[in-house]
Amino acid sequence: MEIKSASFENFRNITRFDFEFDPRMNIIFGKNAQGKTNVIEGIYLFAGGKSFRHAKDADMKKFGEEYTKISVNFSTSERNYDMAINLRPLGRRELLRNGAKVKKLSDFVGTFRAVLFCPSHLSIVQAEPSTRRSFIDGAISQFKPRYLSSLIEYGKVLEQRNALLRSYEDKPEGFDLMYEVLSEKIAVLGGYITAVRNEYLFRVFSHVDALISDMSHGGESVGYEYVTSISGEGELSDEKTNAELYRKKISRMAEKEKIVGTSLVGAHRDDFLIKLSDKEAKIFASQGQQRSIALAMKLAEGEISREECGEYPVFLLDDVLSELDRDRKNYVLSQLFGRQVIITSCDENDFSDIDGGKKIFVDGGVYKYV
Repeated sequence: MEIKSASFENFRNITRFDFEFDPRMNIIFGKNAQGKTNVIEGIYLFAGGKSFRHAKDADMKKFGEEYTKISVNFSTSERNYDMAINLRPLGRRELLRNGAKVKKLSDFVGTFRAVLFCPSHLSIVQAEPSTRRSFIDGAISQFKPRYLSSLIEYGKVLEQRNALLRSYEDKPEGFDLMYEVLSEKIAVLGGYITAVRNEYLFRVFSHVDALISDMSHGGESVGYEYVTSISGEGELSDEKTNAELYRKKISRMAEKEKIVGTSLVGAHRDDFLIKLSDKEAKIFASQGQQRSIALAMKLAEGEISREECGEYPVFLLDDVLSELDRDRKNYVLSQLFGRQVIITSCDENDFSDIDGGKKIFVDGGVYKYV
């Protein structure tokens, strides 16, 4: 997969700019708060369907403008694509693929694939469970449309279920029937989500272990433990079995859920513990070792995307080299050799050893090829 160009109109601090990308290395550099990350954010919208900075659509519009448009042109081994995202007034979003409107986000995400790596990912080992879930959900959603649509539906059902539980004491009439309906949806959707996560974690950590062994010259190994509401009750690989386990667990926790007013069982509580040489990395790994694991997980994400789709995705690196020591920086760049990379940095000298590619200087939302 290769992104050839991208056009931005009224996006963040960018009034208008048309980017042309090198098939291998593209470096966007400049001081902080000038617009480097805006480019990465805009491109990643086509892969992830949402801002990795957790921004709403209105937040991404240039101040004072009524509309925003971003478009990308890219090619896969099979064909060329033109995709666009139009952010209209009143929060309306229009998704286009080769000129045709796409109504569902799950049908839009996955055509363009990218691995995003930003500074917050370096803390994945220490992060909250929700961050680790998002870490893998964003990767899986790009090659499993059903998974993304299930996540979206699960979020809506969970919101309804929690609202119902909060209202239990004030509005007990009709509670049991609605609780049963929503619990069944949580069980079925959660059964599928947990099964897919279980498979993905096995695959990703197989790659991570090999990468960490390579980085440490065979001195370290990495594993994981998948922690769910139904851990220890089954293998988690079959969605129907998982759904039945969720039903039983929900039934056992029903009275407690009514007391606390929130959903205590389900895929929204999934987590995974990362282990370095059989010890919990969150406690025993050094900062450098934790960052190496984060690097390996992102490189592994790219490998699984290639296995699923037959070619590498585009790699988007947002100001991560400045957070790494020289050895880890060189390792990342060596692993990305021959793949298309768009990378941002404050320091042009970070890339003094790189020949070829394109360099773009940014100052106040104004971009210039150098």
